[in-house]
Amino acid sequence: MTMRSALASILGLCLLSATPGFAQTEQDTADQEPRYIFDTIVVTASRTETPLNQISSTITVIPAEDIERSTRSTVTGLLRDVGGLSIAQSGGPGKNASVFLRGAESAYTLFMIDGVEINDPMSPGRGYSPAHLSVDQVERIEVLYGSQSTLYGSDAIAGVVNIITKRGEGRPKIGASIEGGGLGTFRSRAGLSGGSVGYQYAIDGSFLNTRGISANALGNMEEDGYRNTTLGGRFGMTPAEHASVDLTWRYSDGRADIDNGVGSGGDDPNRVSSSRQLFIRPSATLALWSQRWKQTLGYSLVDHSREDDNPVDEKQEMASNSTYDARLHKVDWQNTLLLSEGNTLVFGAESESEQGESETKGQYPGRFDRRTARMTGVYLQEMLQYGNALFAALGVRADHHSRYGSKLTYSIAPNAYFEESGTRIKGAYGTGYKAPSLFQLYSSFGDSTLQAGTSRSWEAGIEQYLADQRLMAGVTWFDNTYDNMVGWDSETSSYQNVFKATSRGIELTGRYAGNEGTSLRAYYTFTDSKDHEKDEQLLRRPRHSGGVVLDQQVRPGIGLNLSYRFSGERRDNDFSTWPATAVNLAGYGIVNVAANWKITPNIQLFGRIDNLFDAEYEEILGYGTVGITGYIGVRIGNSGY
Repeated sequence: MTMRSALASILGLCLLSATPGFAQTEQDTADQEPRYIFDTIVVTASRTETPLNQISSTITVIPAEDIERSTRSTVTGLLRDVGGLSIAQSGGPGKNASVFLRGAESAYTLFMIDGVEINDPMSPGRGYSPAHLSVDQVERIEVLYGSQSTLYGSDAIAGVVNIITKRGEGRPKIGASIEGGGLGTFRSRAGLSGGSVGYQYAIDGSFLNTRGISANALGNMEEDGYRNTTLGGRFGMTPAEHASVDLTWRYSDGRADIDNGVGSGGDDPNRVSSSRQLFIRPSATLALWSQRWKQTLGYSLVDHSREDDNPVDEKQEMASNSTYDARLHKVDWQNTLLLSEGNTLVFGAESESEQGESETKGQYPGRFDRRTARMTGVYLQEMLQYGNALFAALGVRADHHSRYGSKLTYSIAPNAYFEESGTRIKGAYGTGYKAPSLFQLYSSFGDSTLQAGTSRSWEAGIEQYLADQRLMAGVTWFDNTYDNMVGWDSETSSYQNVFKATSRGIELTGRYAGNEGTSLRAYYTFTDSKDHEKDEQLLRRPRHSGGVVLDQQVRPGIGLNLSYRFSGERRDNDFSTWPATAVNLAGYGIVNVAANWKITPNIQLFGRIDNLFDAEYEEILGYGTVGITGYIGVRIGNSGY
């Protein structure tokens, strides 16, 4: 499909809005009703279902309807339109992606899928790259800002990205979709879902293949393709009135062509990076005392397997191969106890064991023998409510790590809503810690005496609601301090507790949920992130960033999604010199447009154009980014899309 034909197809969908006679379905009517902001229910901030207006920490929700309207196929694509969050990706689809939440290090953000913590124990900082995460069966994504160690432990000192998948319901539903377009992209997907009073099921699978772009952007034409296969499911049963069991699982297999580096000679025709990920979580829930005490016992298995294979070619005389394997076992027991109206306790215990190993063969052989670490923690959070105006959450957590000992963290998060004026004032303060990873402790560059780094974060904000809470404007100040964090020490050529950084700034947000399917979201963030050891700005974090997202139901059955995001200048290093020299990456702005046309209740055409004005930009110095590309597809049936 050429770019011209893709553009013509999408514009044609928009023009069809002038054609009368399309039936208005129940779903179309629902899309036209106002979406009251205070009606949103979230779970990440408190580990239990809580109305958004009772949450003091900043949280951004990407609901199912926004995911569908954007026609995005990857979680990375969705996160790019989240305020206060920036992404730096080393090339096109499937390449490693670093997520910086409010300017913090990428490894300081915890990623979760349905309660499964999916950070990779064998990545250098125990972070997670969402490059291989598809949107298959995703119900919504919640992005929670600030230190959340009180509820989630080590990896959540900058925040949490929680991906929540859909449950099946009602009569059996089968759905499928096919999509194709720029970069030789082809994507197919199929799913089945349903349920009744006693059981629910949802299963989904997809395949993506694209020839991609050259990861090496500096005048090179060799394309670095990508393919991904993802399978997942969620099953639930209610064997008794107050008891239920749930099983979530997800498997993905991604294969990305990569280069040896950037600049002259950096291209590689046959180097491949592959990643296989398996996440499984069975759990059981029991509700007692007339549903006032709910307890959930769960087990999580996370298995990461990565490989970097670089065979012999005309540029490389000796082959090399590196493998990285990690596994995490976790048992958790959570209790939610309603003491009285307006007083809820959330408390529990967790115990996890992780193990990792790696091996490199070739010119520079090496081996990381299997190492393990165990962490056990208990937490308690009390949620208080006084009428419909005052809310507060107070929490404390104690953790013990098998290597460096114990840590205590705490948090407090109050907010007040003044109904007559529609004003909400909120604030949050929390402490956190970041445990050293297995790689940092035990690799040839590591140090087994490393200690956990610590953090302090606070935020304060004010929000004004108008027009029956359909219109909101807000401002939030935030300040994060990271002390004694593990970083690379050039003097010893090893990981040491040497890193201290701060990330401070201000966020402006606005939302409008109007009639007839109109919604508008705008965001702007100023972030001053600084490495105090080197007295310089942290790499690849823009000081200025923001954007606007507009959804419009232009006609019954036809929707339009427009988005614009911008990023200001960022500091990077040019590693082609020794020592590396500092450079500034230019700012940029990206416009995307997507359209959906529901021809019948069971047939929907969709399409989008990414980077509509073909902006040239870099997220990492020397690495390629995707220019203007178009995609078009069709969905048939309904499996919970």
